[in-house]
Amino acid sequence: MTNSRMFHDESGHAGEGSKSDQLQVRAWVKTISDPNEHKEFMERLHVGSQFDMRYRGLVEYYGDDLIAYKRKNLSSKHVNDFLYIFSKYLTDHLEDDCPPSWKEFHPQLWEEFIYACFPMYLDISLKQNKSEIFQKQLKKFIYWLDKRSGCSWYSTVEKCIEDGLEELKTCEKIFNALFLHSYPNLHQKDLNPLEDIAKIEARLQGCDTTLNSIFEVTNITDGIVSVRDIDTNTALQIAAFPTTISTGILLEGTIGMNNYDFYWTWLATQAVYPNKAQNYIQFVD
Repeated sequence: MTNSRMFHDESGHAGEGSKSDQLQVRAWVKTISDPNEHKEFMERLHVGSQFDMRYRGLVEYYGDDLIAYKRKNLSSKHVNDFLYIFSKYLTDHLEDDCPPSWKEFHPQLWEEFIYACFPMYLDISLKQNKSEIFQKQLKKFIYWLDKRSGCSWYSTVEKCIEDGLEELKTCEKIFNALFLHSYPNLHQKDLNPLEDIAKIEARLQGCDTTLNSIFEVTNITDGIVSVRDIDTNTALQIAAFPTTISTGILLEGTIGMNNYDFYWTWLATQAVYPNKAQNYIQFVD
């Protein structure tokens, strides 16, 4: 899976699966002696919970800023959705590798957030405008953050967005089309997701071989989509792909085939990424 973390033993050597592995747990203790401080802490906890920020954010520098920004925009769903994704990036993906301050961030982290993290949390929508909304919310937040923290990240982030927005919008269209293929009544009142899921599971179980990975689209010829498994570098071919796609796009999902098949079949979709995302995707055995 993407963004997985490996634990290390005390000598610093990676040893996943060995007896020397040490499960490392980082814990914090917050001492509160003043009633007003306790009240403020509980209010921060409540505000953070509105965009599902993990508790570790309450003791990290970025938690103060995310909570302060939320307080300025308490009724905005777009702000809440943005903070949900950004807090997931900081707490779940960067975790202990997060830089100690905004000033010590670097351009690659903003690029990773835009190209590799955001597509993981992309929602299906009728208007298919989530990428547009995301980039607007990100720019608003960075403009506010620069003023608050004394940083100057706006031009860097704006350049990342300008370079990748059209590809993100393409990814969003493909993602929506693939989901509608699997869930044709997704936007209808008579949606029965359990029935659609059962059909997908039946297709998976009906295959002799299945493969879940992230695939780079390398060529499209006569209805055959050639892809490269970016984990193993294996070249594969998919027939009867359910929607129009572009070369360079990264498709995360499951393909399958039977022993007598020559081509693979696309079975299930998890995410669609711009090509630049593969610079930040790591696989852990």
